[in-house]
Amino acid sequence: MANGIVLPKTARLKITTIKIDERYRNQRIGEGALGLTLWQWRDLGINEIYVTVFDKHISLILLLEKYGFIHVGNNLNGERVYIKDRRNLDFSDPCKSFPFLSGQVQHAGCLAIDMEYHDTMFASSDLANTLQERVDISVANGLKKVYIGKPYSLAFKVGEPVLVYRKYTGTGGRPGYKSVITTYCVATRIEKIKVNGRAQYSYDQFLRMVGNKSVYNEDELKEKYDTWASLTLIELLYYGYFGAGNNVNWMWLKSNDCWPGTHPMNFRYTRSQFEKILREGKVDVGNVIIN
Repeated sequence: MANGIVLPKTARLKITTIKIDERYRNQRIGEGALGLTLWQWRDLGINEIYVTVFDKHISLILLLEKYGFIHVGNNLNGERVYIKDRRNLDFSDPCKSFPFLSGQVQHAGCLAIDMEYHDTMFASSDLANTLQERVDISVANGLKKVYIGKPYSLAFKVGEPVLVYRKYTGTGGRPGYKSVITTYCVATRIEKIKVNGRAQYSYDQFLRMVGNKSVYNEDELKEKYDTWASLTLIELLYYGYFGAGNNVNWMWLKSNDCWPGTHPMNFRYTRSQFEKILREGKVDVGNVIIN
C-alpha cells in the first residue's frame, strides 16, 4: 500500500536491504550493488522492481532517483516506496533507463582499451561479479567509467551505445583470438579537455570531471594534462557485458563484416551490426533493447 492506495497486483522484484559499511563510503559500492541488482532484474524478465527506504537515507534516495526509480508513495511503516518499471522508462537519460537501451538506437561506436586498464574498469566483464574494496580501484565498483585518451576523431556521440574492445597487449597466444569485445556501454559525456595544446578546461575542472571514475591516479592525470597536446574525456555508463566464454574476438568481427578496417574509435556500427555483435555475445537483444 502506498499513501492508502493499493498498488495493482503484479509480479515485482523487491530489493530488500542496501547498507554500506562506513569504512567503504566513497568507493561507489552502492552504485555497483544497484547495478548488479538491476542486471539481475533485467534477466528475470519481470516488469517492475521496487525498494522501500526511510526519508533519512538521503544519499540512497538520490541514487535510486538517479537510476530511474519513481516515488509512488509511503507504506504503513512510513517508508518511501520506489518503483522502476521497464514498460515506462525515461530514455532521455541513460541512467534512468539503465539497463535497457532504447528501440530508437540507430548506431553504435567502439572504444579500444588496453587489457590492463580494461580489466580494472570492467571487472564484471569476465564474470568476476565482485565488488572491489580498495580505494584505488573504486572505478571497478561504479557504473560510470571515465576513459582518458587523445583520439583524432570519434564516431559516436553522447547517448549512443559504445562497444568496448579489450585490446590484447600480451606476448603469448594469438592476438586475433585474444583481443575481444567484452562490454557495451552508453556514452554519457564527451569533453575535449585540450585541443592542439590549448586547454579548454583548467586542471581542477578536469579533475572534478574525472572524480573516482578513472584507472589513473592524480599524478598520472596531471602528467597527461601537462604533456598531452590533445586530451579527451569520455564518460561511459556500464550497461552490460558478455562474460567469459561469450566475448567476441577479432577473428569473428573480421569474418562477419564487423571490423571496418580503421581504428576502432572510427567504427560507426549500424543497428544491424550492433545487434549481430550482441547476439554473438549471447545477449538477449529483445530483452535489452526495448521497442
